[in-house]
Amino acid sequence: MRLDDYVLLCQKGSEMAFRVLYEETYSLVRYVIYTYVQNKHTIEDLVQETYMKAYEKMNTYEAKNFRNWIYTLAKNTAIDYLRKKKEDNNLEVDFVVDKSENPYLSYALYHLDSLEREVFLLKVLCGHTTKKIAEALALSVKKVNSLYYNAKKNLKKSLEEYSYEIERI
Repeated sequence: MRLDDYVLLCQKGSEMAFRVLYEETYSLVRYVIYTYVQNKHTIEDLVQETYMKAYEKMNTYEAKNFRNWIYTLAKNTAIDYLRKKKEDNNLEVDFVVDKSENPYLSYALYHLDSLEREVFLLKVLCGHTTKKIAEALALSVKKVNSLYYNAKKNLKKSLEEYSYEIERI
């Protein structure tokens, strides 16, 4: 069954169908939010908020591409959170890199184009297939492969440059 078939079942009241949708898209939703927010507890809160919104809006969804829809919903939820936080604390809304993990990789990821970074992390971090990534981002499989190839090439280049800069110090 396709995800959109589960959406139709969910719209008819099937809790099992919503559970399947959740299980099939959880890592995608978590990843999307992680690209904006690195606090573990906040991520989980925003994931929960995303699925609550999805459940509430399920009857308005027209079966076309559930992965893309939930991806957009998660992204908007994270951005809304950051906007509110910015208003409250005067923070800048931008891609945030967790420097505690691996400073070399953080440096290289930060210098990727945002779409390249997204494709690379969805493939490597979340383990999604090229087809699933293409569906989620509303891109062709060929474009996803190209972005992934470019991301790897650019990461390698950035890591080599960073290594060179470290050696010169």
